[in-house]
Amino acid sequence: MKENLQHFEIVFVSSDKDQASFESYFQTMPWLAVPYGDPTIKELAKHFDVRGIPSLVILGPDGKTVTKQGRNLINLYQENAYPFTEARLELLERQMDEEAKNLPRSAFHSGHHHELNLVSLGPFICCVCDEQGSYWAYQCLECGYEVHPKCVRPVDPPNNT
Repeated sequence: MKENLQHFEIVFVSSDKDQASFESYFQTMPWLAVPYGDPTIKELAKHFDVRGIPSLVILGPDGKTVTKQGRNLINLYQENAYPFTEARLELLERQMDEEAKNLPRSAFHSGHHHELNLVSLGPFICCVCDEQGSYWAYQCLECGYEVHPKCVRPVDPPNNT
């Protein structure tokens, strides 16, 4: 996003239960915030139909809602989701699908004893490198083990004789 040099603003709207929690959390943030306890907070939550936290609502320069799924999009595509337009998201999805065409549909991995299947999923933590991943992963359908495609160390399937 830094390369784009596009101007945008982040405003923290807290639903913390007390002032101390708000201040503790807010001091870690470099952006603006609606003051703790401001009645606008409830109005904004209702207006944007916020049902869970954390949430990220993306507004355009005209103040209109671009998406209420900002958090999910950031988790899935990281900074590449910007500017959150339908065209941008369709492009990212096509790119991810194109990358997956060259991946095997299943694999056996040296760090796990079950077969791993290529799946498309939201954010996950890779069991090999402990870094967050998104979209395509190899997952064990028996125990939920998940790994980035780049972290799979292929081995031959176990001999079932």
